[in-house]
Amino acid sequence: MVEREERVAFVARHALPLLLFAALAVGWTWPLVRHLGDALPGDPGDNYSFVWNLWWMRHVLATPGLGYFHTTYLFYPFGTTIVDHPNTALPAAVAATLLRRLPVAAAQNVLLLAYVFANMACMYALARSILAPGDADARAARRGAILAAIVFGLSPYVAVHLLGHFDLVAAWPLPLYALALRRAVDGRSGASAIAAGAVLAATAYTAYYYVVYLCFFTLVYVIAATRAFSVTRSTTPPATAVRRVRLGGAVAACISAAVAIAIAVTGGGAISAGAQEISARTPQNALTAMWIAIAVGAVATWRPTIRFHPSRPDMQAALAAGWRVAVVFVALAAPLLWEAARLIARGEYVTQQYGWRSIPQGVDLLAPLAGHPLHPLFGAAASRAYAVFGGNYIETIGWFGIVPLVVLAVSTRTSSVPDAALRRESRIWRAVAVIFAVWALGPFLTIGGFDTGLKLPAILLRFVPLVENARMPGRAIVIVFMALGALLGIRFAAASGRLRSPRLQRVLIAVIAFEYWAAPVRMTTIDRPRVYGALATAEPGAVCEAPMGIGDGLGVGVGSQDRRVLFYATQHEHPLVGGYVGRMPADARDRYRRTPIAATLLDVSDGAALSASADVDVTQAPCRYLVLHRSSSSAALVSYVEKLHARELAADADLALFQLR
Repeated sequence: MVEREERVAFVARHALPLLLFAALAVGWTWPLVRHLGDALPGDPGDNYSFVWNLWWMRHVLATPGLGYFHTTYLFYPFGTTIVDHPNTALPAAVAATLLRRLPVAAAQNVLLLAYVFANMACMYALARSILAPGDADARAARRGAILAAIVFGLSPYVAVHLLGHFDLVAAWPLPLYALALRRAVDGRSGASAIAAGAVLAATAYTAYYYVVYLCFFTLVYVIAATRAFSVTRSTTPPATAVRRVRLGGAVAACISAAVAIAIAVTGGGAISAGAQEISARTPQNALTAMWIAIAVGAVATWRPTIRFHPSRPDMQAALAAGWRVAVVFVALAAPLLWEAARLIARGEYVTQQYGWRSIPQGVDLLAPLAGHPLHPLFGAAASRAYAVFGGNYIETIGWFGIVPLVVLAVSTRTSSVPDAALRRESRIWRAVAVIFAVWALGPFLTIGGFDTGLKLPAILLRFVPLVENARMPGRAIVIVFMALGALLGIRFAAASGRLRSPRLQRVLIAVIAFEYWAAPVRMTTIDRPRVYGALATAEPGAVCEAPMGIGDGLGVGVGSQDRRVLFYATQHEHPLVGGYVGRMPADARDRYRRTPIAATLLDVSDGAALSASADVDVTQAPCRYLVLHRSSSSAALVSYVEKLHARELAADADLALFQLR
């Protein structure tokens, strides 16, 4: 009887917040719920790739002998791995089982709605866990948890990635893992450590970036929670050598700053030093020298001492939790890890190659002032601001909203957290926010689009194996939103003065939801040309699309980059010659250049002139069928297709289906 009453009380406490999250998921993604089967969020592009993932899992489960992580249904006949592609294996498995009765596009949209709801629900659970030990009012704690859920679940970060990066919309494993890790470390719960390992494994089958972030989050959280390191400033008078270093740093900083200003004003120039010529056209190198000199002077002034405390009981508990998390993760993620190891052993692991200057940019320091680029009222102005910064707002989003930052600043200034447990939580989540904010700023600090020359730790991540493929530093901002939600929840739960007013807290929650509003979401209508319906009933055989293209998420592409063919492939269900994947095989272009028919299709699709000696022997073609897109094909490409003398099977106003052999 007591257990039943407890269950009823639990449902009563959490039913209304969950209903609110469901309503927000529908409203915030509007009009997605009205177009489950006929449209996808975002502009045409990566969104088609995620739909193909779902179809591929369905095909694998229906076809004995096929493995999910390698396919010849893209880049036929050579095939490609999808281990280092955003393969979303876990959501694809859900779409292939629980959602198998839905068309593949509808299944993807249902998953997106579920992601948005789960993002809020999991963050709510994490915030409730954080606020539970405190002496705060239970209703204030619930409002704080609702606020945390909205800040994380409806964040501008999630909004911009809803436009095509569907794997990154599934951010729910982040707070769910943090919840399990927190209980494993603080509560010394072996079951929670096992749960954390399971969530980490689920994340590996959902979003690669988030696995990387959670590994770093584990280190930051454990160090902050256990205070494993302490940093103290030396109190002894500095030696003469130290004072000289401090003075030298100040002088070098001033000289470097003067040189940087001179280069900026005059445009710089080149200095001949014997046979060498030193070019100084931009001030960044001089600014970097200035920052290095400042850092040397700061260290000489502060003279910090760092101590490690491994023998603390809470550190021992954290290590015990850590090995359980690792063992469970390795066991559950073994199929993916094994395929990744084989890929590396074969030398086929692909990552972006870039230098110091071409490294992807992070979040601009002024981005928190730029606004929400997808807000229905202010989005246009915010988008122009990001254009001024020179960044793509999808990868450099940094808008936290006005009210969240004001609430955090005012509550921090006017009151302290009275509860010791909540003070500890606040300290931990501030550390998490700072570390990941620095990561999100990228390899160098930019202010208003200007590279200040200050190199940041993210510039070294490209040298860390596996982490290097998490190449877009701005995406680390998602952990900052999680930390911001936790901190705001603590402020609400432990508020004093006017901020403690339930009415004011509800108003602030509503205002923040308004600041984060992203509906109506841009949608891409999906079409189902009857030509592909005819192809679906044709005998087995690979398909060439004309224009033909190959490409990946690193910006490496040849020929057409129209990703719609991935969605069409889910309709006709034939292998595709060429295609698009997160990380394209490094030798894909060379292989196709050695492949009859495909070589000419790819070159002419890429703008090359049609050679008089172009191969027209269709018996050597890698594809049995060819689909010609007349409106997007050049005259040379149409001419080449005509020279193949293929048999036309079906046609409409724009498309024609041919059988080559």
